[in-house]
Amino acid sequence: MKPEVTVAALLLVGFLVALFIHDWTTRARNRRLLYVQLAVFAAGALLILFPEIARRLAAAVGIGRGVDFVIYPTVIWLVRESLVNRRRRREEEERLTELARSVAIERAHEV
Repeated sequence: MKPEVTVAALLLVGFLVALFIHDWTTRARNRRLLYVQLAVFAAGALLILFPEIARRLAAAVGIGRGVDFVIYPTVIWLVRESLVNRRRRREEEERLTELARSVAIERAHEV
């Protein structure tokens, strides 16, 4: 199997490498998550450089095109992330409201 090195493939792989370097330098705490991210990015780079792998995997699971094999799970993951972030934001708003209420009650007792 021969890699298909195009300008687009090089740009996408370069973007993946830049994203990983950014996360590696800014997230020093959770290294385990970075290793998972590295595995996902390496798999993505592999599928970009060897699209025949994606085509074969897509055919094996009954999906028409290799790009659909990659996009379907990505869309599902993005929807999940959106829902998780929405829930976290709502929880943080509730905690902030409770904190503001506690401070207001505490200050009311001081007066």
